Amino acid sequence: MTRCEDVWFDDGTVVLQAETTLFRVYRGVLKAQSPFFDDLFALPQQDSEQFEKYEDCPLVTMHDLATDARVFLKAMFDHQ
Repeated sequence: MTRCEDVWFDDGTVVLQAETTLFRVYRGVLKAQSPFFDDLFALPQQDSEQFEKYEDCPLVTMHDLATDARVFLKAMFDHQ
């Protein structure tokens, strides 16, 4: 796995994975800016021990190309 350094916040609360690239971002911003992520994070979560984590953050696998995910996340977080 490779970190995307320009979309990696050390204090981020969730790690997204697209292909073999990791992005550490803020769950609250994702929820506020994206209806998809708002719905995703609103789903009831069972025992958190069964969910994969990366550096103590929930790991969410995206089924997107890493380059597309980077463009999307940069657009979302560069204005913050």
